[in-house]
Amino acid sequence: MHTSPRRAGQRAVVLGGGMAGLLAVAALAEAYDEVVLVERDPMRPDPAPRRGVPQGRHVHVLLSRGAKAIETLLPGILTELTADGGMTLDNLNQLHADIDGHVLCQADAPMDRAHLQTRPFLEAHVLARVRALPDVRILDDHDVVELRWEGTRVVGATVVPRAAPDEDVELDADLTVSALGRNGRVGAWLTDHGYEAPTEQELRIDLMYATRLMRLDATRVNGYRGVLVGAKPSRPTGISLLQQEDDAWIVTVEAFAGHHPATDPEGWLDEAVRLTPPQFRDALRSAEPVTDVSVHRFPANLWRRYDRLRDFPEGLLVTGDSICSFNPVYGQGMTVAALEAGLLRELVRSGTHDLAHRFFHQAAKPVRIAWEAAVGGDLSMPPDVVPGRRTVVVRAANAYLDRYLTAAEQDAVLALDFLDVTGLDKPARALVSPHALRAIARNSRNHDRESGPRRAA
Repeated sequence: MHTSPRRAGQRAVVLGGGMAGLLAVAALAEAYDEVVLVERDPMRPDPAPRRGVPQGRHVHVLLSRGAKAIETLLPGILTELTADGGMTLDNLNQLHADIDGHVLCQADAPMDRAHLQTRPFLEAHVLARVRALPDVRILDDHDVVELRWEGTRVVGATVVPRAAPDEDVELDADLTVSALGRNGRVGAWLTDHGYEAPTEQELRIDLMYATRLMRLDATRVNGYRGVLVGAKPSRPTGISLLQQEDDAWIVTVEAFAGHHPATDPEGWLDEAVRLTPPQFRDALRSAEPVTDVSVHRFPANLWRRYDRLRDFPEGLLVTGDSICSFNPVYGQGMTVAALEAGLLRELVRSGTHDLAHRFFHQAAKPVRIAWEAAVGGDLSMPPDVVPGRRTVVVRAANAYLDRYLTAAEQDAVLALDFLDVTGLDKPARALVSPHALRAIARNSRNHDRESGPRRAA
């Protein structure tokens, strides 16, 4: 195994204890004598929702590419997740996926394994592994006040315990990583010290989640572990039902601006049943609620273009949602954070000179793939739901995808390739493979024959 030499006497500080921060600690632990994680919430060992992770009560999927990346950072963790009750999705016949009105083929066909569990369950397992790493220290219940500077270099951060906000704690660091989420203050800290803030790309969608944990009768779900019904132009609402640990299912109704879901228990259940495919409605109607309805709003896809900055201070890095946050419906956020952590570990192994520029440049590749998928999907909604410019490329891509998904209703290879692309396991060009083009052409010919000859105008 390739490991970097430890930097004797050097410390890294990671600001933010969400998934991106935890994985950044795992990435840096082999290279630094000490890694300090700063988090505003209490970091308890039990899997419980945290105030600082407002989306933590809602649906999360650890896509296969993200699972592999986390396993590389924390070997054995996937086995621990499943041993402790986490669910997996590894065959097409376990998934009912309705994408833009097209139900993907449900043949008996193995697929790359996705992991299904609540966010607190996953985070508790990652936290336990991170705590066990040598020379990792966790300062929970602390707020970040500001970065510490020496000239043009960041040399740590000032934090305060929430129980004693007048007692500043100055943390020296050779590397400071901000994983403070999309509302982090890095842009303001940069401009305060004469640097440009990154430009931002944004697509406003005003998405709302309404979620409840439920216990579904196993005899009524017929071996399925996941039901996904995506929003479509004629109905900008969708639903996800995914089996979780402890015999629970997470049920999330999601909807774009102007179509937000009901949040009272009766109205929420009525809407959830209406959106659920008919064969699963009895299971949902008879389900036992485990939690109340939780609500979360996601205003916009947002990409801060750190990769385009010419100047950036040494000793500082930004990762996770602080760089880019996507429509969570597509389940890509944790996977991108895991890929960024893996990249960070590889780059640190070769030295920290010009680390930020190298990291931002290479991290932009997986970010761009996820961004284009999320934004392209959102722009398939009507303009009065998701305002934004529909370029010729976006319109052509969405038109092609509609034909692809039509063929994927009967073709397991196409269905698997679609899931691999959306899961970041394969590049988008997999959707235009020779097999895909032949299947689309064959499907179009069959449709023309079934429609009969066209009448002359």
